[in-house]
Amino acid sequence: MECLFAVVNAKRCQELRLELHNRQLLHPKLRSVKHCDEVGIPVKENATGDIDVQCLDDGSFVLNGIPFCIVQKKLYMPYPTVQRLMQVVEALMRSKGLWQENLVAEIPTSWEKYGDLLLFNSNKYFKNPAWCEAGPELWTNVCLVLNGNRVALKSHISPDGFRTPNVQLMWGESTWVDCVDNGIKYSWDVTKSMYSAGNASERHRVARFRCDGEVVVDMYAGIGYFTLPYLVHAGALLVHACEWNPDAVIALRKNLIQNDAGGRCIVHEGDNQKVQLCHIADRVNLGLLPSCEAGWQVACKFLKSSGGMLHIHGNIISGIHKTKIEAGLHNYDHETDKLALCMKCKCILLSAKPKKFLHESCKQSFGFDGVELFIEDSLISWKKVEWKVWALHVSHSICSILNGIHKVVWKVSVVHLHRIKSYAPHIDHLVLDLYCRPFVRCWKPHVL
Repeated sequence: MECLFAVVNAKRCQELRLELHNRQLLHPKLRSVKHCDEVGIPVKENATGDIDVQCLDDGSFVLNGIPFCIVQKKLYMPYPTVQRLMQVVEALMRSKGLWQENLVAEIPTSWEKYGDLLLFNSNKYFKNPAWCEAGPELWTNVCLVLNGNRVALKSHISPDGFRTPNVQLMWGESTWVDCVDNGIKYSWDVTKSMYSAGNASERHRVARFRCDGEVVVDMYAGIGYFTLPYLVHAGALLVHACEWNPDAVIALRKNLIQNDAGGRCIVHEGDNQKVQLCHIADRVNLGLLPSCEAGWQVACKFLKSSGGMLHIHGNIISGIHKTKIEAGLHNYDHETDKLALCMKCKCILLSAKPKKFLHESCKQSFGFDGVELFIEDSLISWKKVEWKVWALHVSHSICSILNGIHKVVWKVSVVHLHRIKSYAPHIDHLVLDLYCRPFVRCWKPHVL
């Protein structure tokens, strides 16, 4: 006797078991198997032929109002998740006469999951047209194995200035999802806004900042990736959140409300270059990739005249024949080698050991007698020389901007360099913490 499993939500397990028992459809020897929040009830091979069992268009079944799916025993037993997914998907495709051996490489081995929505990379998985021919039953089986209710496929980010994701909903209805990270609830539309789980380490680091009484400007707020940690955990007095993507602003406002943080945040919708704020911030967050250099001038304008902290993000390329300070992630031909302006800085950096560097080249470009930049090596892990060169270049540039704005000499201290993640063997997402203050004789670098 072949055995099948009727897979049902655990909350309705007893109801379905009773209905099956009354119709003598339960398998006489095997026990039920629990997997996540579902239960597989062993049934006889003729269970789906019962007059009261309705078969739906998506391949699932309903018995007296209770929805369930039928899976073969060998496919429902507790295999590792990826192996089980491969078994189920291959069996489905074979049953439809659609199986090709090259399809095995397109069965997912990784995915993102937000609530009950499963998000797969369509540049790697489910590329062959044969998957579309399988119809909705493919997605219901994927959901069954991975405990989801919705499936979406994502491709490259749109080059529209908003970093809009290319996401297509394949199964399910709503494209809004929820995620709780470090006690903060984020909600967003996966087809319109970005969320990077890989940035969690930086969100958690921001949450540990001591921002009591501080005014913060988040120049690229998005759905609130960093705005919310500043408000919920770091204790910021007020956050000015700048965002020009209308869809992200909708999610941002929703997230502020559901985290009870709306009263301490002012949302500036539109281009942050046009925000009418000046000398109000103790801290400015610049979380834009691949480079936030376009915002450096405005960020310096936002800082208080007494100084403050800048958190500058960037993608840094290293380990190849030429040091590149900025490069697009998908466009290696578009490079701006900013070292042309700071070549003397690089030479000093590579040859000198002291923690304090005096940049003679600043005299001409800054219009001042000299600018001192502090790099505290004891606090920073310089794993790659390109990281240190980039930190020096950014510090040099920020000094120039601040001196131009205030017409007095400023000092910039590299307080911390944090590697968030790697995109490829030669591309690292870094964030540089710079403490900026006007010159005073007893000035000391700031500690977070």
